[in-house]
Amino acid sequence: MDIFDTRTMLEAVEQMPTARRFLLNTFFNGGSPVTFSTKTVDIDIIKGKRKMAPFVNPRLPGSVSLREGYTASTYSPPYIQPKRETTAELVLKRSAGDNPFSSRTPLERAGQLLGKDLRDLDDEIIRREEWMCAQALTTGKVRVVGEGVDDTIDFLMAPDHKISLGSGQWGTEDGDPIANLRSWKRKIAKDSGRTANTVAMSGEALDAFQSSSMVMKQLNTRRVDMGLIKPEELPDGVTYLGYLNDPGVDLYGYDEWYLDDEDDEQPMIPAGGLILGSTSTRNAMLYGAIQDLEAVESGLVEAARFPKSWVTQEPSARWLKLQSAALAGLLEPDAFIYAKVV
Repeated sequence: MDIFDTRTMLEAVEQMPTARRFLLNTFFNGGSPVTFSTKTVDIDIIKGKRKMAPFVNPRLPGSVSLREGYTASTYSPPYIQPKRETTAELVLKRSAGDNPFSSRTPLERAGQLLGKDLRDLDDEIIRREEWMCAQALTTGKVRVVGEGVDDTIDFLMAPDHKISLGSGQWGTEDGDPIANLRSWKRKIAKDSGRTANTVAMSGEALDAFQSSSMVMKQLNTRRVDMGLIKPEELPDGVTYLGYLNDPGVDLYGYDEWYLDDEDDEQPMIPAGGLILGSTSTRNAMLYGAIQDLEAVESGLVEAARFPKSWVTQEPSARWLKLQSAALAGLLEPDAFIYAKVV
């Protein structure tokens, strides 16, 4: 069996446990991929309306009910294709952590290195997908800037769903986090018809929430009615605080960072911000066709990932590339609110 065969590598990628993607898994239908066989994907953004059937005399014709409108847009998902080089030197010498007297063959080392490189490249793509989810949820847009590409994908989030508290910031005398969450949840219900049930907070917002005298007073005096704050650490920077019966939301803290184009670390959720939203929307990860002749010839253009390997003769090296045309589809933007509370 050729370990570098595309189908063999694709099976390996599909079997690998994926890194935790909190925003993607929570607000984008568990990360279940929706793949397309075309270069572009169609996004239908629905803005819900609560129409009532009109009264009419039984002797008159029925009233015409127009179908609910939506905004249709066509986008080319941004293309991602990180690659790595493997030289003979890497295969011939022992890897870090190997027993100095290991009797493994170069081919066995090549197989182990292939598995590690596939995981690393997949983690890079996952981190980019999580970044796209964070951008969509906090700005309503995804800015796609890279080599040969400069585009903005706008999901038409209403301006009043991006909130910045002036007075009444959390952690101050006038701050009332529970009243804010209650009000924002009602706004989401009014504008989208969805019930917001989850809050994801940055570290600063989480600290301000827990230090709020108003929060602690209500929790201490109405613990049975309000819910229980009992922090529980989850993998990869996620902390589950507990469930608040009023206003009926699960509270999470999310401490995750990424390296920007200047190699500076930035938080996934901007400092002092939070995301309030529904986990039952139509949001999904959308994947356009893989734009590679080998994928076309093998019938694998409709895939979330496509691994490829080839050898160059001079200088002698094997290359490994993992391709994806991913887009975080925020299909119900008004089911979310981003608020800067600190």
